[in-house]
Amino acid sequence: MNIPPKKLLLGSLLVGSVGAVCYDVAYHLFHSEDQISQYQKQYLNEKDDEKKIKILSQLNQSLNNHDLAQSKVPFTSKKLIPSLLETLEKETIDPQTQTVLIEIMKKISCEKRFCKNFFRLNGFKIIFKYLKSHFSDCVVLLTNVIKFEKKRATKVLFNEGYYPILIKNLRNTKNTKQYSIILESLTWSCEYSSDVVTFLYEEGIIELLIELFQKYYDGHASQNHSKEMSLICSLFKDICESHKEARQTFAENEEIIPNLLHLIESESEIEELKDEEPESYYTLRSDILLFLSGLLESEECSKIIFQKENPLAFAFDQCLGSQEDLNLIYAALTFISTCTQLSLYKDEIVATKEHTKQIIDLLEIGNLKILSLIVKTLKFLSVSVTLNNPVPVGPMIELEIIKKILPLLKIAHTDKESCDIVSNSIVVIGNCCLPSEEARKQVRELNVVQKMVGLLDAKDDKIRINSAFSLANMIMDPLNQPIFIKNEGLEKTFNLFNSEANLALFGVVILIRNLAAFGMEENGKISKQWTENVDKLIEIGIIQKLFSLMGSERYSSLYNIIFECFMHLNNHPVINHMIRLINQQANVQTQQTGQSGQNPLFFSQN
Repeated sequence: MNIPPKKLLLGSLLVGSVGAVCYDVAYHLFHSEDQISQYQKQYLNEKDDEKKIKILSQLNQSLNNHDLAQSKVPFTSKKLIPSLLETLEKETIDPQTQTVLIEIMKKISCEKRFCKNFFRLNGFKIIFKYLKSHFSDCVVLLTNVIKFEKKRATKVLFNEGYYPILIKNLRNTKNTKQYSIILESLTWSCEYSSDVVTFLYEEGIIELLIELFQKYYDGHASQNHSKEMSLICSLFKDICESHKEARQTFAENEEIIPNLLHLIESESEIEELKDEEPESYYTLRSDILLFLSGLLESEECSKIIFQKENPLAFAFDQCLGSQEDLNLIYAALTFISTCTQLSLYKDEIVATKEHTKQIIDLLEIGNLKILSLIVKTLKFLSVSVTLNNPVPVGPMIELEIIKKILPLLKIAHTDKESCDIVSNSIVVIGNCCLPSEEARKQVRELNVVQKMVGLLDAKDDKIRINSAFSLANMIMDPLNQPIFIKNEGLEKTFNLFNSEANLALFGVVILIRNLAAFGMEENGKISKQWTENVDKLIEIGIIQKLFSLMGSERYSSLYNIIFECFMHLNNHPVINHMIRLINQQANVQTQQTGQSGQNPLFFSQN
């Protein structure tokens, strides 16, 4: 590898200044790993029980000295875990050895291999025997197993009665250090098991957690409890998502929501954590914002949240302004997106061009989860657009939203998240085109019309349907119509008639209505382009499809918009003749039966 001379010089200076420190760290790390490996071998090869126990103590001490965050625990043999469990299962084992064994297993449970073998060997039953006597160590061990074995671990623990034990200890323990351990185990369990979430709700844990949160909040100035408060907020969120009625508890409590809001304000006590413990700082703010986002869906809670100051200002200015933590950006966007979806303070977001710019600038982040939230937020900001109210998309168009969002249309539609990103991006572009001539011009110059026509073939229903609606707005500019026709837009639109969804048919009919309504006249006469467009509609069979829809009660919700189509299409001589024939048949039927003919297009009489 070629290294530029300046970088090489800088490298030599760095080695000269910190090389000794790095050597010491590396020596300690590898020496520690070597010791651990040696003790494992000795333990597995030793036949004498007393000597084995002595080796275990040495192994435990080496693990104490080993930085588990810096390096994986070196396993030299798959026999180690079965042997540890087997020894722990013996009834003759003394309390001191029990403690050493459980401590060793707790320390190496941060390894995926350990958890996999622990689950395979059903270590739960053995550890459960010691849950009362070695509560903290056993809970840490089991929490690590949950992290790696996920749903299947929580299922076993749920059936074994693990969670009632945790709740009992949370209510009764005098050891405050156990709170954090229990809360972490519950938080990870809720991540993977809806049964655990329901159990916690039915046990009335919310009131207990609120009480605990308030204690941590009151004592936060003297001692850092950000981890515990963060875990509690995560539990609040999971319970309220599954049990909407749980939100009422927060609406009725006078302190909890204001205290949560205070913790995310820039002048709060946790600002001191930003430099000292940045991870705790960002995690707490993220978890609070995610929980508050869920509470917004409750009208009573949202009133409390917006009672004093507008938290949106914080979400924008503090969270979105920081590129240091993606989780905090995700949480802030979740809060903002929920506000826009529920139309809470949406006008304030729209009115502030700087806020819109902040969201659009985040499109440069390559994280799919964040991209999904960005386009979702932009969709909700633009969704109230009408021809008479173009304000919401004004700042977006000025900030070149179409150009910046265009690359997202190329994302492969491999899962729900990627499909949602593409689908919502299509909606944003379409909404910009509805009121704005400039946007319709931009989609032509950026070749968006061709790309959107291609998306009419997508496998995902939402992408196809939203593409039809978006194209309907684009072809309001007659100059975009030839591009749409040339790229087989009508042929691909015709395929949407096969969709089971009424929304798909609605999109098709809107598209045809706009094709018929815009660019019809040129110098006071029917334009050549318009006539060719309608000829194509007849040739492909779209006009016949529209007539057949008028004959079915299933599509009665589409009648008005189909009538609109024919109001414009009636200017074409062939269609005018077809409508006259239909009306004649309807009149004959009326005379013969005394009942009105089926859906006669009476407007054709003039």
